[in-house]
Amino acid sequence: MPAEPTISRSEWRLTKSEASSPNGMVTADALAAEAGLEILREGGNALDAALAAAFALSVVSPIGSGLGGIAGLVVWSDGKASAFDGATRAPLAAKEEMFELAGGDARSGMYGWPAVKGDANVEGPLSLSVPGGVAAYELAHRRYGKLAWARLFDPAIRLAHDGFVMDWYGTLIFGTYAARLHRNAEAKRVYYRPGGAPYRPPTGFEAPERLEQPDLARSLETLARDGASALYEGELGAAIVEDVRSLGGILSREDFATYEAHERPPESFRYRKDRVLALPGLTGGPTVAHALKALDREDLRSYPQGGAESLHRIAVALRQAFEERFSSMADLPNTTHVNAVDKDRMCVSLTATLGGGFGSAVMAKGTGIVMTNGMYWFDPRPGRPNSIAPGKRVLWAGAPTIVLRNDRPFLVCGAPGGRKIMSALVQVIVNAVDYGDGPQDATSRPRIHDEGERLLVDSRIGEDVRTELRRLGHELEIKVEDVLATNFARPAAILVDGRRLRGGVEGTKIGIALGY
Repeated sequence: MPAEPTISRSEWRLTKSEASSPNGMVTADALAAEAGLEILREGGNALDAALAAAFALSVVSPIGSGLGGIAGLVVWSDGKASAFDGATRAPLAAKEEMFELAGGDARSGMYGWPAVKGDANVEGPLSLSVPGGVAAYELAHRRYGKLAWARLFDPAIRLAHDGFVMDWYGTLIFGTYAARLHRNAEAKRVYYRPGGAPYRPPTGFEAPERLEQPDLARSLETLARDGASALYEGELGAAIVEDVRSLGGILSREDFATYEAHERPPESFRYRKDRVLALPGLTGGPTVAHALKALDREDLRSYPQGGAESLHRIAVALRQAFEERFSSMADLPNTTHVNAVDKDRMCVSLTATLGGGFGSAVMAKGTGIVMTNGMYWFDPRPGRPNSIAPGKRVLWAGAPTIVLRNDRPFLVCGAPGGRKIMSALVQVIVNAVDYGDGPQDATSRPRIHDEGERLLVDSRIGEDVRTELRRLGHELEIKVEDVLATNFARPAAILVDGRRLRGGVEGTKIGIALGY
């Protein structure tokens, strides 16, 4: 019999060019990166730029972060390093048994906890936890900021007040999450056209539409004028609590008034001859550290980059790191990330999140602020290690990272993408340190992810490599990475190359590197 004909299939290959500049650089979603660059060009430092970008992201990318979310930052300046923790905690009125289980074998959420009736721990007023991002931003600005606090809000206020043209990605995201956001009348009113359709992007046939958020503009103006106290002790926090409690939530004024962000020394360790600075504590930083310390005992350079032997060793290191992590399991899926470096080579790596897509999907009435849904990171069953407790903090996946070479900045990197953040950053650092990649290649090569069950493999990795990985004992799950999927996170990086800054972002995703 004649041999079966080989099937040839065209492939959609997405990529981006590398940015290069001498003075300063920001990586983020496009409008947020422009906000950060505006601040740099005015004379602000990297911390100012990163915060301006983060505030802008609350306007243009509310799926991943916002004023009602959390954040972590690593800062390096003039030979000194600090980390700022603005993680969430459960409300003080939370109880172990506050959610009724759906029963049976039903599971819910990315952690596979037993499902709760009505997904009340995933979305809606009872899913809310205490936001910490704004407190962390103000603490970092007091320590390192150069421009006035209020100036950092100007780009975000403009974007919220004047609106911005919806792009294709925004329309896709708001369309994808419409069913969830429509359950909250305020979110539906603000984010959608009358009738519930998302705003239209440029199509070439009809004029694009602008998303305007005047309530959010006023909230940003209040924070610019009064500082974080407006949220934690003042009118913004009061408005949020009043609306959330009217919907049946348990957040209180005391939850806001007693919240504190913290400054700590970063997680610091050696990888090869370089020093890595990561976010410490209940974050993704220690997991990145565990994996890289294991790989530091391997001679990866002796194996071809992207080959089975190299990927096998990376997979084993990741698996071991996640085994340690899962002793206290809880993480976040949807995030945003900003890298910034200025002319004096201050470096900032900042990761922020709302938790799930659009957090709790609850927008506090009259504020334009979407709130985080931290309660679904807890086990809804009483008596478990990760059960709910009043005021309990969660472990989250944020892993903003700075790599120093000869005690000078070499690589600033981070990513959105839940637990995939950690595996992505390990591979970005390996690509740059072990294989000499620039930031665009380091962030855009096909990646793997291993938490101890199956090895997730990017479909762009060749069949010959997959076959060898199977021979080495891995059970593979092939994932197609496209413009929307985040099977392997969405890393970005700035590499300090002598007098040049070189920026790169994941080639299949939105986001840009901007420099001047």
